[in-house]
Amino acid sequence: MAIIAEGLLGGVSGIVRDGLLGGVSDIVRDKLIPEFKSLWGTDEEVERLKDQKDRIWEFICDVYEKQVVDKWQMQWVIDLIHLAYQIETALETYHDECAERGPEEPPLGIIGRIKCGLKKTTQIRFLSNFQKEITAIKERIRELEEYRQRYGIITVGEDWDDVGGRQNKRIKWDPVHTLRPIGDPDVIGFATDINNILRWLLDENIARLAVVSVVGIGGAGKSTITRKVCNSNDVKESFDKVIFIEITRNYVLRNILREIAKMLEINSNDKDERELSYLIWERLENTRYLIVLDDVWTEDLWDELSKILPDKEKRSRVMITTRFENVAKRADTTYPPYKLPLLNADESLNLFLKKAVPKNHQYPDPSSDLYNLAKQFAAKCQGLPLALELLGSLVSIKPYTFHAWKDLLRTMTFHADVHKCIDVVATSYEYLPLNEKLCFLYFAAFPQSITIDAEQLFRIWSGDGLIRIRSNEKRAVEEIAESILDDLVQRNMVQVLERFGDGSIQYIRLHDVLSELAVRKAQEFNFLMVCSKPDIWENCRKAPRVTIHYSSSLNVPFGNYTSLNVYSLLIFFEWSDSNMSGQEINVDCSKLRSLRVLRCNGWRNRVKLQSFEGVPHLRHLQLWGADIYGKESEFEEWIRGMEYLETLALQFSSHGRYLSDCMWLAKTQLRHVLVHQLKGPPASIDLKNLRTLKGVEWNDQWETSSFPNIPNVRKLGISIPENVPASVVASLIGRLKHVVDLSISGNAINLQEIATATEGCPFNENLKYLCVNNSNDIRRDGGTLPLPLDLCDGMLTPHLIELRIYGHQFGSDIMPVLEKLGSLKVLSLWRTSIKNTENRVRRIKCSAGGFKQLNRLNLRGLPLEEWEIEPGAMPMLETLQVCDCDPLRVPPELTNHLSSLQSLFWVTDIQTDKDVIDNIFEQRPNLRPSRIFA
Repeated sequence: MAIIAEGLLGGVSGIVRDGLLGGVSDIVRDKLIPEFKSLWGTDEEVERLKDQKDRIWEFICDVYEKQVVDKWQMQWVIDLIHLAYQIETALETYHDECAERGPEEPPLGIIGRIKCGLKKTTQIRFLSNFQKEITAIKERIRELEEYRQRYGIITVGEDWDDVGGRQNKRIKWDPVHTLRPIGDPDVIGFATDINNILRWLLDENIARLAVVSVVGIGGAGKSTITRKVCNSNDVKESFDKVIFIEITRNYVLRNILREIAKMLEINSNDKDERELSYLIWERLENTRYLIVLDDVWTEDLWDELSKILPDKEKRSRVMITTRFENVAKRADTTYPPYKLPLLNADESLNLFLKKAVPKNHQYPDPSSDLYNLAKQFAAKCQGLPLALELLGSLVSIKPYTFHAWKDLLRTMTFHADVHKCIDVVATSYEYLPLNEKLCFLYFAAFPQSITIDAEQLFRIWSGDGLIRIRSNEKRAVEEIAESILDDLVQRNMVQVLERFGDGSIQYIRLHDVLSELAVRKAQEFNFLMVCSKPDIWENCRKAPRVTIHYSSSLNVPFGNYTSLNVYSLLIFFEWSDSNMSGQEINVDCSKLRSLRVLRCNGWRNRVKLQSFEGVPHLRHLQLWGADIYGKESEFEEWIRGMEYLETLALQFSSHGRYLSDCMWLAKTQLRHVLVHQLKGPPASIDLKNLRTLKGVEWNDQWETSSFPNIPNVRKLGISIPENVPASVVASLIGRLKHVVDLSISGNAINLQEIATATEGCPFNENLKYLCVNNSNDIRRDGGTLPLPLDLCDGMLTPHLIELRIYGHQFGSDIMPVLEKLGSLKVLSLWRTSIKNTENRVRRIKCSAGGFKQLNRLNLRGLPLEEWEIEPGAMPMLETLQVCDCDPLRVPPELTNHLSSLQSLFWVTDIQTDKDVIDNIFEQRPNLRPSRIFA
């Protein structure tokens, strides 16, 4: 760089000496050009970097589906992934600089020569910095290779599973199977579960050997229940032999056979598997036996054991406890897997008090402050029996006084004081495949007990780069992410709150214990840091991913302290903290050059983002109600500069209206757009990767039937002006073969015309979700836009799973039409009306045999007077919500004919109906109040 300095100084003196006659050209020719050419010779380095990056991702894809148990392996792979990110960022910066530099043009005049010289100087400065970045990358590669060799993490040609198996022994995972004495553990809250399991075990109607499976998260009480079942008098009297075997993940079949033989008083010394199998078969052949296999991890175990268990139709049983639903389903389908629920609040409190209150002492009075503290302790465990027992044991060693318990509650952290519980749950985590481990670590970013949108989670995983696709992979990124989440659910690592009509996952949540585990592991590997307290902010500055959980106690000027290499930034607010409402938080994006994921919700607060041009590598941008500093034109320039953007979600924000058609340029990687008030893409745009286009407004270019190339869109939501012909709307919709979710809103949507125009279009074969929202207010005496009754031949196809209709008027009872939709599972009718003709009563009728698959029904804002429910109608209905439908009275046959109903939400101003609803809940204690759904 001395040459650059010398050239610049010589150039200035030359300009002064020669009166601006050729001085600049001399600098460029004699000084800057040679240095520029030397630096620009990094093209070969760039190619080598690309090759290195491809090799790294190829290796990572190879081990993604492997089980990485050893923490040193895990740390090394995470460091390798971050190195790949660093290389990608450097290459993208280089690519952007080349694109900005453009073709060389000869300078015109003295001013042109000066500008050319300054431009060259800027380029040389960039290339010099780029070479420094390459040097740093090379050094990091050398460090990782040295680290790998020093600690023997993996050797060339060695199978990763073998390495993991070797490391399993190093972490002292005991593969020996032992049988513990069956005691009499606490079974608070398990009475119903025990009775249900006993009913299956003692079922006289099934004579053959059958399997009963109990599925639940680690620490949920599966072993406790099975031990209690084995100790029951009914089991002892019904079965000749009761054998209880604990299984560990790395089981050895011969050890299991030896344990069974020991319980059967068979001498197993010096006998191989074949001999043991024969002796066990012989001893069990003429008996009625019960074998309990506790904590089964793999499907293979049952395949091996089933061959040696005789079935003489003596009503013998095998009981399996497992964390994985697929293991249970593989064993037998006679009985469905029994999913063990967590304890409710009362059961949790009883178990906690049993452990916490010293013997010979009375439980605290329900009206006392000590009892209230006990409830707070129990609530921390979220219904997990193991956590309640551990926490209760911890409290029991403290003085049985209010002040002692209060001091402990104030000073304890769930992470520190029940870490043994987390360690138990962690066994499920340790044996996840690598890609699932990394995705699970990302849950550390979310506040505890928060409801997580599964589709948003998939987009964040993808934007961060955790989901990688091989060249021969046929599945999309979203499909791979969905399969990962499905497996985490199967392993009981994630709780499903709600599913879509087709069974796919919509909302999830993590148990607090698992959330603590994710945070602990993420921090252990420096994968992600959670900033929720002011005193831990400094620890977050060097983390590759940072999540900020804002509350009134946290006041951190993030823009002043953030790490320059952070890849993901997620900002959450504590909704229940009223002190946070209206506060402003400023984030300077110019300090986040490597940022890939930015998720920020302002909503009741004001998150102000500055200098968006500083995040050129952004993949995922999700802003909920956040404000952005700068002019409207600057915001569009920022978005246009995000060439690698995959997800753009500007919900509950007005920024969409500031974006013109230019926003869509150079967005070849764009996959998901959810932006209110944004004009749809122009006709000239090619967006082959786009899968979601929601919240956008009609583009005037489409009125001439010129549409953008968006052939792979799966979810489409558009707002249609009143003057757009239905035939044009149908032309757009009809050309999209893969649409499964369609949402149309506008002031005067004529479904009949659209349905007629799209009849026979390919999209009708795939359409599963349809939402039609007529923005015109529907008056209590009826609206102006009728909903046709012959739509079953148009958009209401037999494949439809979910239908939501807002703001339409029914000419007569629409139910006879809708109940013929054989696949319909969710039906919502909002702000609709039934026209009152000839003084007829506004009524609806659900006929016998109708709505065969309907699972959820939501009626809101329907001015009904009668609702008849025939026996056999809606046989699968589980959730019913009725709101603002006065003068509708509660049908007397509501609960008698809807025996499958599990959840009810009925809002009425009529006192007698309120009493009826209260009486229904008293008569059916298992019926629960429904969670509101749209």
